[in-house]
Amino acid sequence: MKIKDPELYRLMKNFLTSYLPDTKQKSAHTILAYRDALNLYMDFLDSVKSIKLKNVCISDFNQENISSFLRWLHEERGNESTTINQRLSHIKGFCKYVQKKDILSFKAYSEICGIAGYKDERVKDFIWLAVEDVKLVLKQPDINKKTGIRDRFFIALMYESGCRDDEILHMKLKNIVINKAGEPDVHIFGKGNKHRCTPLSKDIIPYFNEYCRLYHPDTEKNSDELLFYTLRKGIKCQMSQDNVQRFMKTYEKKAQEINAYIPHLHPHLWRRTRAMHLYLAGVPLPLVSEWLGHSNMETTQIYARATDEMKRQAQRKLGEKEESVFKDDTAFKYADNEAVLKKLAGLK
Repeated sequence: MKIKDPELYRLMKNFLTSYLPDTKQKSAHTILAYRDALNLYMDFLDSVKSIKLKNVCISDFNQENISSFLRWLHEERGNESTTINQRLSHIKGFCKYVQKKDILSFKAYSEICGIAGYKDERVKDFIWLAVEDVKLVLKQPDINKKTGIRDRFFIALMYESGCRDDEILHMKLKNIVINKAGEPDVHIFGKGNKHRCTPLSKDIIPYFNEYCRLYHPDTEKNSDELLFYTLRKGIKCQMSQDNVQRFMKTYEKKAQEINAYIPHLHPHLWRRTRAMHLYLAGVPLPLVSEWLGHSNMETTQIYARATDEMKRQAQRKLGEKEESVFKDDTAFKYADNEAVLKKLAGLK
C-alpha cells in the first residue's frame, strides 16, 4: 500500500512514542487519550470526508475539517462537551508539534487554534446525589443480563472508590484485593501514575464476585487482565469512555422516569457524591482529599497526608453508621457550609 504522505505518519509515531512520553513526560493515560483522539479523527476523515487512511495528508488537518470533526462527535457520536473539548485539545496539541517541525504552516495552525470549544450547557450548580438517588440508579441495570451485571458493578465501584472513569478503565483485575479480614481495597494508579490504596465496603464484594463469574470465569484474581473490557473480533480491549457515557445516559433516563429530579449522570458526579457522603459521615476533609487522589505539591501544604489504616478506619466508621447505598438506611444529613463543600468537590 502506497502512502500519500509518509512524513505525516512518521511524525505521528514520533509524537506518540517519543515526544509525549520523553520530552513532555506525559503519563501513559494521557498518551492513550491523544492516540484515541487521532484515531477518531482518522475515522472521521474516512467515514465523513471519504479520505482513506493511506491518503490522509497533513493538509487534511485544517480548520474546516476539525470543526466538522467536532460536530460529528456531538451529533453522530453523542459526545458531551467535555469529551469534545478534550479531543479538540489533543488534536491541537498534535498540530502544534507538527507546526514546530515546519510541516504545518503557521497560518493553518493559527486557524486551528482559533477553533472554539463547545460550551457546556448543563447546569453548573453544585449538585450531588443523595443516598436514595444512588440506590435508585444502582437498581436500573437489568441484572438478568450480562451487561447489566457489568454496569451495576462499574457504577458501584465508581461511587465506592471515588475514582475518575479513566482510572477505572485502566484498572487490572489484581487491583482489587480482599484482605484477611474480608475487607476489599482497590489500588489506583492515577494522574502521573501516582499510586493510592482506597478501602471499599464489604457490601460491594457480591457485585464484584458476580461480575467476575461472568467476565473473568477462568481468571485468577491476581491477574494483569483489564478489570473492564469489551470484545472486538474475539479480542479483549479496554472499554472506552464513550461506552461508559452510553450506559450512564441509559440509566439516567430510566431513573428520571421514577424520580424526575435525578440530575445528569457523569463520572465526576460520582466522585463528588462520594466526597459529600464521606464528609457528611464525619470523615475529615484532608482525608477525603487523599481518598480521591487530589493531593499534589500545593495541597500537601494544606492537607495532612493520611495513611492507609486511617482510610480503613474511615471506611469502617461509614459502615458502622450503616449509611450505605447497599442497605435500606436513612439519608445523610447535609451540612450547610457551601464554601467548604465546594472546595471539597474541586469547585474552588
